[in-house]
Amino acid sequence: MKRKWEERVKKVEELASYYERNPLPTVYKPRLSKPLQPSRVWKIFCRQADAFRFVKTCKEDVHVFALERNTQNGQRFYLVTTYQELWYYYTKGYKTSLMHCYEVIPEKDACKLYFDLEFYKAANPGADGKDMVAKLIELVSQKLKELYDVNCSARDVLNLDSSTDEKFSRHLIFLPCKTVFKDNIHVGNFVRTILQPAIRLVGSNVAAPIAEGGAGYTSQCSAPTVELDGSLTNLTAVEDASKGWPAIADQRKETETSHHGENSEFSFLIVNNKEGDKQLFVDLGVYTRNRNFRMYKSSKAGKNVILTIAEDNKFVPNCEENVSLEEAYFLSSLVCNVRCEDGTKILSSNFVEEEIKMSAFLRSKTTRSTREPMEGYQESPYPEIDCFVRSLINKDGVQGGIRQWNYFSGEEILVYDISGYRWCENIGRAHRSNNIMSSIASEDMFVFSFHRGGRSYGNR
Repeated sequence: MKRKWEERVKKVEELASYYERNPLPTVYKPRLSKPLQPSRVWKIFCRQADAFRFVKTCKEDVHVFALERNTQNGQRFYLVTTYQELWYYYTKGYKTSLMHCYEVIPEKDACKLYFDLEFYKAANPGADGKDMVAKLIELVSQKLKELYDVNCSARDVLNLDSSTDEKFSRHLIFLPCKTVFKDNIHVGNFVRTILQPAIRLVGSNVAAPIAEGGAGYTSQCSAPTVELDGSLTNLTAVEDASKGWPAIADQRKETETSHHGENSEFSFLIVNNKEGDKQLFVDLGVYTRNRNFRMYKSSKAGKNVILTIAEDNKFVPNCEENVSLEEAYFLSSLVCNVRCEDGTKILSSNFVEEEIKMSAFLRSKTTRSTREPMEGYQESPYPEIDCFVRSLINKDGVQGGIRQWNYFSGEEILVYDISGYRWCENIGRAHRSNNIMSSIASEDMFVFSFHRGGRSYGNR
């Protein structure tokens, strides 16, 4: 009996000595099941901006994820946690909001090259989705080599599938060795650059491109209208401008002819939407700031189709110590899970069209992820319209700027909130402060409507 008691006392003394050397923290932070996992960070926010502000205060390597509520309005809230902790709970199989999880791709953060692909099967009975994906991977790999000397093949591309009987749908994540893009805006620029022939092909079927000289006339307009083909009417200098139109028309025909052979190679990227109109197989609307991109093993709210490894996927991740193959696939699928170590190439792409050929109407044709209202600051997803707006508010010695933009997808209206420029066409003068508030109309609202039913322009 005495020996047992002495053994117990010894164990207590050993524990006491251990906790003297390793005291418990004042705030208890439970860890995950594996001792190598990071300390717990799991915080929910209603606003995305608040989540990003919290990230800046964290010492841990945390990230922002959007969780979609299973409701009709698609309301989302935002989770801040680590990749490891998210995966730990992500795979528990509980029916929670983690089933509808999106990675938030932060503005100005390095990221991987990624694509969102889809088409409706009934509207495209002859389309072979797997073959189209293989051709796109081959095309992108070729362009990476030509433009950046980066080697890439299908074995470096994670191919995720969420297709249904109604729709073919894929996500592609490119993972060439030690290669990332500066941010997802540069990814979008790269994608638009290499797909210009396909974009022209869509444009030849739905709208005529803007003439090369069109941009030079924008600064002289009083109340122009943005037409479906992107041209500007109701110019103050119509008579002078019209002198060059015949030559521009001839030049346009020559350009279309010269691009015909090039465009035919990209015809596999053109699909029909539900209404039978032409659009791109590639969604160009997923390259905006703070984009929410659906994650591997997640479904959209109200739907049961998750993103899984595609049958024709050829990518196999390297598993690090204490990481399962399934977790390795998860980590590889995260667009912002990149390591900028020694020897890593950080790619950039400044998209500059030789001619302003894509109208706002065409942009809406090639973008499908803008069904919900979007907003942002300074730069919108429509650089051609941004350029046009700036041409109107930078003149007569006044330097205006775009403070904020809002895109209303239901009405297909893009609204600019302008700062530093107060001239109003409706009253024929600049607005003045009434000394009651700091400013009463310091920002004029330029509204562009480019849907079929109401093409208009105005400022107030």
